[in-house]
Amino acid sequence: MSVDQRRRIDVDRHAFLAYSVRCPFCDTPVGPRNVTREHLDVPPNPPYAATVQCPKCKEIFEVRFTDSPR
Repeated sequence: MSVDQRRRIDVDRHAFLAYSVRCPFCDTPVGPRNVTREHLDVPPNPPYAATVQCPKCKEIFEVRFTDSPR
């Protein structure tokens, strides 16, 4: 995966809230405390996406939220 592809990842919103999502650069768990900005202009339901900064490697990337069927 190239660096540009790692800058935007699709994740399950519930997994993100539970810190089950990993930084695509260093594999450190990230979650709500690592959000630097929420994006409300990407459909379907707010918050649609968030800019995240990894606490370990300090890389900044965007997570786009999806909701898995429950």
